[in-house]
Amino acid sequence: MADNASYFDKSEQSLASMSLLAEASPIQITELEKKCRWQEYAADEIVVDINDETTDVYFVVKGKLRAMDFLSEEEEEVALAELLPGYSFGELSAIDLKVRSARVTTLEPTLLASLPSKDFRKLLIDCPGISLALLKTFAGFIRTLNTRITELSTMSPHQRIYHELLRISEPDTQSDGAWIILNAPHHAELAAWVGAEKQTVAEAIGALARDGVIERKHKSLRINDRARLQRLASQ
Repeated sequence: MADNASYFDKSEQSLASMSLLAEASPIQITELEKKCRWQEYAADEIVVDINDETTDVYFVVKGKLRAMDFLSEEEEEVALAELLPGYSFGELSAIDLKVRSARVTTLEPTLLASLPSKDFRKLLIDCPGISLALLKTFAGFIRTLNTRITELSTMSPHQRIYHELLRISEPDTQSDGAWIILNAPHHAELAAWVGAEKQTVAEAIGALARDGVIERKHKSLRINDRARLQRLASQ
């Protein structure tokens, strides 16, 4: 942060809830907390950027971030993942000491703990359970990326938008048969996630609304005809 303002109390500087450290002992976690640098960020700040030469591992204590890449030659953002409290990132550069492969940006005020790569590599050697947990995380990330690559390469922009609306929706318990997207993402956020232009997202959602497939309810989107949206996503 640029000034001395603080969003978080020192009491929140804890690694106890980190999923990657579930196999670490309380003593190990306490030692790691001492080795970390605790950093606060406002919303819309870049934590690491593509080709940065930093190698620390970051633990998300509070807040939310997005990891993104860019389509070649177009500078169009493609979201790779959202990083929530309990998540970590930066492990690849900590392990192979090569440049960063993605940009990570805060979506809201965020508290991070950064651990030097040498300490992280020592942790992997000292605690095999954490090494296995990291391998499982990498495996899940690769599977997700494979699905995302298939979607980006085989679906039209409109299909990807419909597919994402279906993915983030859930049954509306306040109605009979409808689905809802609570706190629906802005067009720019949705565009970044599906690899489309913001204008394309606006046009697709506008057409769905005019046809009665969806309707906006304050900050949410209500899907009135999920079956039709599924057909559109598969056409």
